[in-house]
Amino acid sequence: MPNLTRKSWFLLVISLAAVALLTIWWSKPKVVESVAVVKDTITQSIVATGRVAPAARIDIGSLVNANIRQIHAFEGEKVTTGQQLITLTDSSIEAALAQAKASLVEAQQRSNELKSLTRPLAQNALEQAQANFALAKADYQRNLELSQKNMLAKTTLDQAKRNLEINQSAFESSKLQIEANQENGSSSRVIQARLEQAQSALALAQAKFDQLSIIAPADGIILTRNAEVGATAQLGKPLFTLASTGETRIELPIDEKSIRYLKPNQAATVIADAYPKQPFLAKLSLIYPSVDAARATVNVRLIVENPPDFLKPDMTVSVEMRTDYAQNALILPTDAIHNADTEQPWVQVVRNGKAEQQNIQTGIRGIGNTQVLSGLAEGDWVITQAGVKTDTRVVPKARDPQVVRGFDLPNGFK
Repeated sequence: MPNLTRKSWFLLVISLAAVALLTIWWSKPKVVESVAVVKDTITQSIVATGRVAPAARIDIGSLVNANIRQIHAFEGEKVTTGQQLITLTDSSIEAALAQAKASLVEAQQRSNELKSLTRPLAQNALEQAQANFALAKADYQRNLELSQKNMLAKTTLDQAKRNLEINQSAFESSKLQIEANQENGSSSRVIQARLEQAQSALALAQAKFDQLSIIAPADGIILTRNAEVGATAQLGKPLFTLASTGETRIELPIDEKSIRYLKPNQAATVIADAYPKQPFLAKLSLIYPSVDAARATVNVRLIVENPPDFLKPDMTVSVEMRTDYAQNALILPTDAIHNADTEQPWVQVVRNGKAEQQNIQTGIRGIGNTQVLSGLAEGDWVITQAGVKTDTRVVPKARDPQVVRGFDLPNGFK
């Protein structure tokens, strides 16, 4: 019996000690991962990835099916407007050009012959015919007078009359000939029409021949070449792809939620992935009118006014467009805010040693941080650890790593 009493007392003491230890343990504040509200400058930015785009991407092909005789430009070369890129060859086109040139020479010779030879000869012929006609007329008149006096045989008069008619006909023919050879005469018009026809035929043949020379339609850089000497250039098949020079553009998609922050000529900082230590500037030029419903993005265009030498078409670039900023603002990591994308954001804050829910009003959202407009003060500890119930006794512990600017952690919590 005494043994049982001592054993019972022992168990009772153990139980009381356990209860005391549990009471102490439960009454000890819970150490929770937290961040402190600090004051600093915050910048709101839109960050996206895009690509460098030329002012225009031009496919250059042949207008005729012909063999490639010579290639004058290659990938990566800068070319100027009108510079010859490829020389083609086609015997039928070349023969047609030679024939058209010969026809034009012939037509020009006939035109020159009309002016320098035919017209003068016709004029001389007219003068001679006119003189002959005048002589024949005078001779007939004299013979007629003699015949009326019965001093001339009738056969002689008839001969003079026939001679007069012949010379009159020759004179009329000469007049028609000279009229036809004048500037607006029928012969002149025919020769002029043939000359113009030959000129048109030569222009057509020359145009077809010129198609054997593939030239650059604009200043630019050759991106691709799909041509080899000896191969056949086919109608409509690109031989070169040219990136025209001009304004350097950057095309990129951004989240449609960010459209409201965009403004014309808004400045942007651009970094090419290949040259991360050489940022350059651009400005917003165009917001495309349509939205990609599948990705919930809208495309925008930036203009680079002073592009660096290393920038090439289709390069991948990262773009940051600063839309707003605030100095001496209360800042809190965005991941510490609950319902951050709603109209009622809130946080768990350490107050009087307990976890409390606090509604806040947010402002500028930067990269990883958000401005707090109301509901918190500098130095407040905001709980970031999940699963902490409201009214739980807590002690904040700065999460690692945390950058705390302008604020000293309390003693015992460093």
